[in-house]
Amino acid sequence: MLSICIAIHNWDVIKLVTDLKSQADRLKIDYEILLLDDASDYEFQKKNSGLDFLDNVTYLQSYINMGRSLVRNTLASRAKYEHLLFIDCDATVTRRDFLKRYLAEIPAQVVVGGTEYRKRKPRKDSILRWQYGIEREQVPAQKRAENPNASFSTFNFLIAKNIFKKVQFDESLQGYGHEDTLFGLDLAEQGIQIHHIDNALRHDGIGPTEQFLQQTQHSIDNLLAIAEKVENRSKFEQSITLLNTYKKLKQWKSVWLYRVFYKILRKKIEKNLYSLKPKIRFFDFYKLNYLIERISDGKDFSKKQ
Repeated sequence: MLSICIAIHNWDVIKLVTDLKSQADRLKIDYEILLLDDASDYEFQKKNSGLDFLDNVTYLQSYINMGRSLVRNTLASRAKYEHLLFIDCDATVTRRDFLKRYLAEIPAQVVVGGTEYRKRKPRKDSILRWQYGIEREQVPAQKRAENPNASFSTFNFLIAKNIFKKVQFDESLQGYGHEDTLFGLDLAEQGIQIHHIDNALRHDGIGPTEQFLQQTQHSIDNLLAIAEKVENRSKFEQSITLLNTYKKLKQWKSVWLYRVFYKILRKKIEKNLYSLKPKIRFFDFYKLNYLIERISDGKDFSKKQ
């Protein structure tokens, strides 16, 4: 029936697993909860490994860092049921009928439940990540469904195992970010449309601004790597706001002007990102500048169509 797959890295998943297990037991379904620790620190390994003693829970340990794509592919290969529910380890269940809502969508091929955030602001050094989540990731299903495959997120989704075998995560992508972008694109290439529902989990892994900006840089590096390998690059660029914005600047011969603009405002923008009231528009400026710097350092991907 259902294999719940959770990749773990430096996070306590005891409450997440026990909440999911409680719901599955009440539903009286055939299920398993597969946990794969991706080289966490020892304190988390020690804490989470005890979950292996629970019925229908399997804890697996990797002592080398596999990465976000390989760890998910490995979980899928070990799953024994026909539907896979992928959940990020820093999620919190906030609905008593969370699993029931997903089961009601079967036999849909791919279903995304969504993401939500606490209403209360976090500590100062994590406000940017929280603000970004509120404005850009906490999106109702009706809005996500307007562009279903572009709105794919790995945080919380259900997929039929036979579909996953056709479209797996690209293990060549390293570091953080955009493996979900490529996965959604690959699903679209297979003619598989993602179904969106309002069945959010709360994202509690809100890291500090410095870490978030580093992750953002890694995700842009991955985005450029994806752009190098997609067949229809023009269509891909149009579907990604960041790449589309750069392409327009290139067409208007205004990349140099943007670089001057950012150089003048750099201190103000980056100071704001660390402030109590960060502006996500300034975060967009930061990302575009990093993209331009990366492209200037290497080959201009937009020339190859």
